[in-house]
Amino acid sequence: MAAPDYLDDPVHASAPLEQWLLRAGLTDRPAHDLVTGFCDRLLADGVPIRRVYVGLATLHPLLRARGYTWARGAGMVENMAMPHREQGEEEGFNQAWDESPFRHMLLNGYERLSRPLTGPDAVLDFPVLREFAEQGLTDWLAYGYGFGWQVDHMPLENRYNQIGMIASFAADAPGGFSPAQRARLDHLATILALVMKTSALAMLARDVTTAYVGADAASHVLSGEIRRGMAHKVEAAILYADLRGFTALADSMAMEPLVEGLNQYFDCLGPAISAEGGQVLKFLGDGLLASFQHDGKSDPAPTCAAALRAAQAGLAAVEALNAGRRSMGLPVLQLDIALHLGTLMYGNVGTADRLDFTLIGPVVNEAARIENLCSMLDCSLLTSASFAIAANRASGRLISRGRHALRGVAEPREVFGL
Repeated sequence: MAAPDYLDDPVHASAPLEQWLLRAGLTDRPAHDLVTGFCDRLLADGVPIRRVYVGLATLHPLLRARGYTWARGAGMVENMAMPHREQGEEEGFNQAWDESPFRHMLLNGYERLSRPLTGPDAVLDFPVLREFAEQGLTDWLAYGYGFGWQVDHMPLENRYNQIGMIASFAADAPGGFSPAQRARLDHLATILALVMKTSALAMLARDVTTAYVGADAASHVLSGEIRRGMAHKVEAAILYADLRGFTALADSMAMEPLVEGLNQYFDCLGPAISAEGGQVLKFLGDGLLASFQHDGKSDPAPTCAAALRAAQAGLAAVEALNAGRRSMGLPVLQLDIALHLGTLMYGNVGTADRLDFTLIGPVVNEAARIENLCSMLDCSLLTSASFAIAANRASGRLISRGRHALRGVAEPREVFGL
């Protein structure tokens, strides 16, 4: 049974705001919808809000937080994603954050901060509050809540990484919020934090799963395909890549620069795969496996052409990276890529309690064996015959590099290269 959508249900739209807010938390609506619905109803209840900000910290490989700004008469005016600071960035790099009242709250562990913006009792001790006063705002009230989540059994106390919510409410009524309105906001802010925690949980599950298994596999996992043996057949072109000479380099290089260099090489290939509609399914030490799926009913030529373009773009990016690394006296590596086409099983494999959502089948194994031929044939890109036949229909320009024995494969296989 589908969950009722309390955000739009007219029966619940007229419910008291507390009840609406709690029921809205049962939906799967994104955070910005929850913030917008809450602010609209808070305004309708007579609370003179003109500007509301809600920020959520998150676990995401690229983002440290998301922020939502609502304004009266305009609705959601800003939906902001805040990236992680780069390692080594100075504390004062972001002046706006360093001078923020939110930073002051987190540093001092304040759950609530109130500042009148007009009159003889005005407290304008932060630049943003002076800006608000100049814009005609009269009162500012903020809240901060941690969600109590831990990593490795240690509380996330770092102010940039703590998983929680910060929120501020600014009024423009003469005299600001009344005592009754302040009490109401104190009550509602806690409920809002609980509702936003449910939204953050959904975002966290999606973001972390996508980061580790890829967007397509994540959609399957999050839709409930999480039992061992749940798999289905797919038609796909696959890309199997590996860095030639990495093991030897690892024996002679410190771990930190080795990992940094490995990420640089992955950054050459990953975006190229995504740009052509492919999915990186997993990283295999110094290699990766990616797929370009098609429906199995139409000609696979366009899919193979996309995979071939991704491989060529990745190799060109590696060539440029190596030129830069050579100029700095850093070691360089060669990227080898194999492309194959066929029918695979796509789904869960593993133990009863530890699963991997991936591609399974002889096509993957053959691609790995073809990649092993790259160094022997001194060729950075090789494909199977099935892939070459399809890709050449899209002007792939692949030519035979002979028939070769592949370990674990009964008959020699013809391979192709540019």
